Amino acid sequence: MNRDDGAGPQDRAPTAALPALTAQLGQNKHLPAGSGTVPAHAVLTVEGHGLGGLTTHASSAEVVVIDCSGSMSWPSTKISAARKAAAAAIGVLRDGTRFALVEGTDKARVVYPAGGRMAVAGPDTRADAARTAHGLVAAGGTAIASWLACARDLLTAPGQDHPIRHALLLTDGRNEHDRPDELERVLADCAGKFTCDARGIGDQWAAAELRAIAARLHGKADAVERDSDLEEEFRTMMTSAMTKALPGIRIRVRLRVGSELRFFKQVFPTELDLTAEAVQTGERSWDFPTGAWGDESRDYHLCVTADPAGDPMGEDMQLASLSLVADAVGDHPAEAVVAVPRPVPLLVHWTDDAALSTRVHPRVAHFAGHADLGRAVNAGCEAYERGGRATAEEEWGRAVRLADDLGDEKMLRRLRRLVHVDDAREGRVRLRDVIAAGDLHAAWVGSDHSTQAQASWAAPPGPPAPPPSVHGQRRAPGAAQVAAAPAARAPGTSGGSGAAARPDVQCPRCGRVSPGTAQVCSQCRYRLADPAPPERHPRAEHERPEHERPEHEPPEPAA
Repeated sequence: MNRDDGAGPQDRAPTAALPALTAQLGQNKHLPAGSGTVPAHAVLTVEGHGLGGLTTHASSAEVVVIDCSGSMSWPSTKISAARKAAAAAIGVLRDGTRFALVEGTDKARVVYPAGGRMAVAGPDTRADAARTAHGLVAAGGTAIASWLACARDLLTAPGQDHPIRHALLLTDGRNEHDRPDELERVLADCAGKFTCDARGIGDQWAAAELRAIAARLHGKADAVERDSDLEEEFRTMMTSAMTKALPGIRIRVRLRVGSELRFFKQVFPTELDLTAEAVQTGERSWDFPTGAWGDESRDYHLCVTADPAGDPMGEDMQLASLSLVADAVGDHPAEAVVAVPRPVPLLVHWTDDAALSTRVHPRVAHFAGHADLGRAVNAGCEAYERGGRATAEEEWGRAVRLADDLGDEKMLRRLRRLVHVDDAREGRVRLRDVIAAGDLHAAWVGSDHSTQAQASWAAPPGPPAPPPSVHGQRRAPGAAQVAAAPAARAPGTSGGSGAAARPDVQCPRCGRVSPGTAQVCSQCRYRLADPAPPERHPRAEHERPEHERPEHEPPEPAA
């Protein structure tokens, strides 16, 4: 199933009989043999196909939390937009979904249904709840931790055993009326019990708080840039929530003896470090929970250590395997309602050829670039809040260059509200004299968002290679039901399916060797097609891509 640059098309097509999950792995299996223990990076893309048909079996619960603090009354468009947004979200609830509407002030109050319980969505209850939403009044303080605790209590009350539990939260302020450590305590207690998407409106909310909520509760935090956008934003978020039909998928990682997992992160649609959430399922096996799924695509970046000791040269060896484990849907076991792909092998192929071992798979490079972009945006925001205008300008200039390379138009648009962009390709910017707080928060909260890599999964042409070995022993054909990998391309060339090979190119700035098809350097993001490259120079440590920095050993995945 695995290929040098991803899985083949036969592994991506869902079966006609059942809704399906698919998995593709992008990696450069070639690693330098003389470097001792080295990190092996790969990106796993998981997709759901046809899962929408399972919603008839799915059991869901939703809580809509609306900030009704006094600050929501100015300008009046905020509370008006919030009322419409709550009603819009309630309007797309699937029949049978349990739901509640919570008013958030210096305390949380369930305003629908009466009695502090959950209602069952249907034509009458949706209409009643929408009328209640249109009557929300802005008065009081902001205690976000209390709001989340209320959502937790509703979603986990006796009898509320719905496997898909989700909350939408809107705020225009900071968690000012709870104890300083209360939000972290509540988030720790809510983690794993429900997911939450959070939105900030206006200019007084804290990006760090919303990002913390989304990170701990596996949701997405973002800014509502215009009050008039809020209604459609809430409708879209709830529509997406209603497509979730598979209660959960766990990604199981099995490592060979001698290898260690350094990290496991979701990198699309947002960056989310899942390393500490691993559940050990065997001596060398860990499960990573990924929450509920619909028809969607997510990407995961993993790093596994590899040691050439005892391995043969020039032979594919299995370093790890990755498999998907789906939860039951209602009373139906997963295998009866969804097709799950075969395990995907993470390979290593030891070589002395630097032209092979220095390549970075385009998807790994893409998400490493996004990690660098996020760090630059964050560093600029932190510097600006401290009064460090020169540092903010420098970091945001680097962010503009990276966003331009990655084609991240949304982040570029937000950065342009912070700086005047003279040359996006080179990152030449000038800090704006006045920056609105809302614009700063919008860039900050979006720093962990990403775009999906557009690199092709097509394998390069060539005859199939022998099946990989495990622990130095040649596997019997079909032992792991894995398609053979293609033979490596000739050193110094690159190409794609149906394309002529092109010479590899060395970056004139940092010296990195990239495939001839690459438009930018996988290490420093320099545009390789530039006619007059700058003088080659060493890069500062903070400018080096994540996958090229010295690795610090993270803690072992939690048992």
